[in-house]
Amino acid sequence: MPHNNVKKLLTILLALTAAPAFGGPAAFEALRLAAPGAASFTPAVPEPSRVEILSESAPAGVGARLFAASGRFLGVPYVLGPLGEGQRGEFDRGPLASYTALDCTTFVEETMAFALGGDEASSLDLLRRIRYRGGVISYETRNHFTEADWLPNNIAAGFLRDITGEVAGAGVRAVRKTVSKRAWYQGKTEADLKGFDYETPAQRAARLARFRALGENMPDQDVTLSYVPLEDLAALLPRIPAGTVVSLVREARDDKPTVVSHQFFIFDGPSGKIIRHASFGKAVLDVPAADYVSRLAGSSWRVLGFNLAAVQGL
Repeated sequence: MPHNNVKKLLTILLALTAAPAFGGPAAFEALRLAAPGAASFTPAVPEPSRVEILSESAPAGVGARLFAASGRFLGVPYVLGPLGEGQRGEFDRGPLASYTALDCTTFVEETMAFALGGDEASSLDLLRRIRYRGGVISYETRNHFTEADWLPNNIAAGFLRDITGEVAGAGVRAVRKTVSKRAWYQGKTEADLKGFDYETPAQRAARLARFRALGENMPDQDVTLSYVPLEDLAALLPRIPAGTVVSLVREARDDKPTVVSHQFFIFDGPSGKIIRHASFGKAVLDVPAADYVSRLAGSSWRVLGFNLAAVQGL
């Protein structure tokens, strides 16, 4: 490894060790990498090339920075639920950040954090604040529900601004959903506990009981989410700003706990708008937005349209 790369990496590691948001040495939990399909997590250091791209690439404009930051993840495999609360997590001890495995929302979160942060340490601190309500790292404060947690909490924190109505104009629509976190927690099983294979069956059963108890006193939430109707999207795609965070909105159903099933970015490509997303079962990749939209009409769980949010510069 060239001398300059070693020096840069050491500087970053020293900054992370001192970062108050991650509790000194606990900052290294944020650098634990989740190998796809692995039953446990092995501490590791990010590849120097990844770090250099994040720290040195600083194009002007939020949209350009999001494009550059998201580009570093192209080809990273899709893994559902790759992140957790680190080694101190009570129910999910997945890593606090990953450079080798992402799902749709963690891809959006890490892209936002690395686009808005000035360096690795500040980016990881931003990731903490984007991913958790009030920046408090715990399972119960994680922004699990896109429509009830992730979007409203990140809008309130100043990271996002809803622009759905600006793009849709008079055609904007809204869907209503009652979110039951209590029922969601009651449905948890031992398979949802991550990083506790070493425990005895009795210990895991007790931990699962505590896990389910998190939702006991959570009231149902009536949520309203605006969207650009699917039938209008083909014509309105050119109006969507580059770098917009899109939440895919589906019809409210009693057998589904949510109305948002996917998140991704829209950018300007060489031949029109593109969607950059962590594609289920595949990897982070680009697809033509027009092609993506055209395939949504036949979904068995009906797609209503796109909720749009602009990332706000700091």
